Amino acid sequence: MLTLNLVYFSLVVVMTGFATFVYVWISTGQKITPVDAEFESLLRIITIATVPAGMGISYVAFKTVIKGIPPEMPLATKLHRYQSAVIVRGAGFEIPGTFAAVASFITGNVSFLLFTAVIVVLFLLFRPTIAAITNDLQLTATERSNLENNQPFTR
Repeated sequence: MLTLNLVYFSLVVVMTGFATFVYVWISTGQKITPVDAEFESLLRIITIATVPAGMGISYVAFKTVIKGIPPEMPLATKLHRYQSAVIVRGAGFEIPGTFAAVASFITGNVSFLLFTAVIVVLFLLFRPTIAAITNDLQLTATERSNLENNQPFTR
């Protein structure tokens, strides 16, 4: 569980760190090469399209991996597969969030960072919790108890 949370939240920290850097860079008036309005509009359309696309693709990929985890599998193996599924889902969220921060950096327009903020909120809503893991993997009461008690194989 610890490893899963470290990997998951590292995705959020990197994206948020870059977005913070971009915000500070722009708000302190650092010199940015001007971008024409058409290119900025194109970046906005791409950003608007990548957010739902990234979420949709990551959701489908996550559910596909989860369906492939049989209930009779040992808990440690289930958790390793679940970790892979969560990382894939997180990457699907991180890509549009980071793209929005890059678009903000290129254009000097901080409004792109709103997309990154939405993605950060989604990251927090979909974080791996014991309740979510139990629900997603349909764990038995014994497996949930082992997970809650942080047995060595779940670390």
